Amino acid sequence: MALDPGTILSVIDLIKQTVALYERIDGLPQQMTNLGRRMESLNIYLVPLEAFVKSKNTASTAYARLFPGQKEELAKLLGNIKLNAEKVHDLFERYEKGILSRSRDLVFRTKWAGQIWFSLVDSSPEKIQTLMDEIEYDRRILNDYLTLMNARAVWERPIAQVPASPAPTRPSGSRKYDILFVDPYNVGRSIVAESLVKLLGQATLKAKLDWRLNLVHSAGFFVRAGSDCVDVIERLNYSYPSFKKPLIAGGALPQDVALDAVFDNKTFEQPFKKTFRNSLSARRSRGLTKDTFKRYDFVIVFTSREHDNATKLKQALGDKYGQEVVAKGKGRVLHLGAYLAASGAPKEIVVPKVTKPGAEGRQQWNAKVSQIKTAIKGFLKKEMEWVAPEQMPVRS
Repeated sequence: MALDPGTILSVIDLIKQTVALYERIDGLPQQMTNLGRRMESLNIYLVPLEAFVKSKNTASTAYARLFPGQKEELAKLLGNIKLNAEKVHDLFERYEKGILSRSRDLVFRTKWAGQIWFSLVDSSPEKIQTLMDEIEYDRRILNDYLTLMNARAVWERPIAQVPASPAPTRPSGSRKYDILFVDPYNVGRSIVAESLVKLLGQATLKAKLDWRLNLVHSAGFFVRAGSDCVDVIERLNYSYPSFKKPLIAGGALPQDVALDAVFDNKTFEQPFKKTFRNSLSARRSRGLTKDTFKRYDFVIVFTSREHDNATKLKQALGDKYGQEVVAKGKGRVLHLGAYLAASGAPKEIVVPKVTKPGAEGRQQWNAKVSQIKTAIKGFLKKEMEWVAPEQMPVRS
């Protein structure tokens, strides 16, 4: 699907038509009502996007922020949004007109018969739920890209004027998520992020609060150890030559100064802190596996370059292995720096200039750990509905 203003506006127009169609139909079965509300939720993001696209200078500048791999995924995303919108529009249109089958020109004789058919046969609860899940997943990815493009300055003002639709229902604590932090070599930032999430998790559970994470791991993009997709990474069509770093053997220990910045302080002074430190100190760097984007719900990176690389890898693995390595609603690639500010472009969480032990290295890693912790808390609150303990465990 081509990514140009005309194409984007055609998708937006289709969503508008679908929402208008839903709003004028009375007596919809509950599942179809839920589907219509999900389309309204998507429309909340697409209506302001229309103003953003029509503002040519702003849109051009924002779009230029994306790298080629990100632009390819955004085009694919809009194509999928359009495909699902067409399915929903057809469903509502057939219900409104009483059309049982377009191919056989069959119509319903009575409205109640139509309700039974759409509720139990043509659009079973399972089918509708799958469609709603896809729409919600696409909405979240779209929001990620609006953030990456720094489009908030344009769309946050009009979005406040749009009546909010009911939020998708998600019972508290009903689902656990798996996340993976990825940086090039898995000895610094990714290990720090993994450590901080596990410490926050233990503090949250100790306070008897809801914790929605199950697995929390980290890996290195350019690490051979433990990887079964090195061939794909080596041959990846990187957006720019500089995005490809040398592949290393792996098996390296975490940087001491990075771990010291996480653990050598008075925060989280509980028995589990020492256990985590001992475990992570012995960890060896490892690479990615071909099922990364199927196994984890979130694959979290630290810079725009790393986001583009991960997006490219996800596409390449899907092209090569298909459903064996990709799954709908899984493998959402996130830029952790997007959670550092309420608005504006994501902040790049780069490697400290000094990474060796010593006063200067420790000072720089202290600042980096603080930055990563702030971003992680933002991620947990937004994506996991996390409630922080009133008082983090600190030694008196």
